[in-house]
Amino acid sequence: MVLFSEMFVSELRGVPVVDRLQDPIGEVRDFVLTVGDVFPKVTGLLVRVLGKKEDLIILMGEIDLIGKQFVVTKSVRDRICFTRPHNGELMLWRDLMDKQIVDTEGARVIRVNDLKLGKIDQDVRLIAADVGFRGLLRRLGVLGLVDLFLRIFSRQVPDTLIGWDHVEQLKTGKAKGMITVPTKHISEMHPADIANIISQVHSEEKTAIFASLADKTAAEALHELEPKIQALLLLTLDTKKALGVLEKMPVDEVADVLGDIPDEKADEFLRLLKPRKAAQAQKLMRHPEETAGGLMTTEFIAIPRNLTAQQTIDKMRQLAPDAETVYYVYVANEDGKLAGVLSLRSLIISPPETLVSQIMVKDPVTVTPDARQRQVAEVISKYNLLAVPVVDEQENMLGIVTVDDVVDFILPPVSRRIRHMLG
Repeated sequence: MVLFSEMFVSELRGVPVVDRLQDPIGEVRDFVLTVGDVFPKVTGLLVRVLGKKEDLIILMGEIDLIGKQFVVTKSVRDRICFTRPHNGELMLWRDLMDKQIVDTEGARVIRVNDLKLGKIDQDVRLIAADVGFRGLLRRLGVLGLVDLFLRIFSRQVPDTLIGWDHVEQLKTGKAKGMITVPTKHISEMHPADIANIISQVHSEEKTAIFASLADKTAAEALHELEPKIQALLLLTLDTKKALGVLEKMPVDEVADVLGDIPDEKADEFLRLLKPRKAAQAQKLMRHPEETAGGLMTTEFIAIPRNLTAQQTIDKMRQLAPDAETVYYVYVANEDGKLAGVLSLRSLIISPPETLVSQIMVKDPVTVTPDARQRQVAEVISKYNLLAVPVVDEQENMLGIVTVDDVVDFILPPVSRRIRHMLG
């Protein structure tokens, strides 16, 4: 049984290792960890052995005491069985220190500043990560001095520990990226929060987090990400997963994403997408990106003007799942041209037998497909719209631009900067 009390890894790195006769053996460089348990078990110490050209491992069965002043082995030096590190072996300092942890409660990425070891039953185990300023001070070797200074003012730098039972390893290779799950799993978070986390981690972790999401959740999160990250994810995911995500996205978002990846890969996805969605996406991709045509979606609800309010509601139940927004219903003449627009509120409060032509707003505000993004934003802001129709020269309706597509031009500059900082 190893004599040991709770300590931090930074306090033990560099501690002298001696045998039972106090003869020096070397110094502690790292700790070998076995994963699989909630609190991973330390199975050995990586020691810089005196007179050796390589660091060697002393198994925990050879250790009698681990303390801040020295580590003592059970036998004399000549009888210690050293082993060499193996490829794929997990080391605390090398593989976990300074790595990223994703705090799903605060939707933020934080860094491991230190690691806490403790005794559970007869084993030394990893029990917590220190992600606070105190851990950083301990690493730098100035914690005692800072504590002494703050004690004068009756203050102390608090510990910020995350129990290792709240940490889950991403499957991106050896010890890369840790996720803490204090309240909920990443897949249960809001897509905007997921996107915020993905944008802060390294490339391999981005792909691993994204690939672990259900297709619908991944599609919603992808929309919240910057174009460069969207392209990275689509190009690094396997084709089947990427295709599943694209199928769950609105067609205008599909067109935007495919427009940011190499033509060869975009053509491959278009060939594999369902024919109707691929055709709609290709049509949208012909418009310049920063115009109403490039921003619009073709997924909207349009009905003939001779329907009643009740018939329209019944029709919406059929069409709503494929629509970008159901707050507006667009009304078409017999020749298919845009005649008016109807709000969901007006539809609900009207008697069931009322014709939509009697309650629609005639001559609705529209934009042309070549209108610039800022112009579209000004129209939406001026008339307090959630979406604006895009029509051609013959007043045929081509699509709608929703407010979320131009929100950056509507927000004041300070709010816009905050929005970009938050992802």
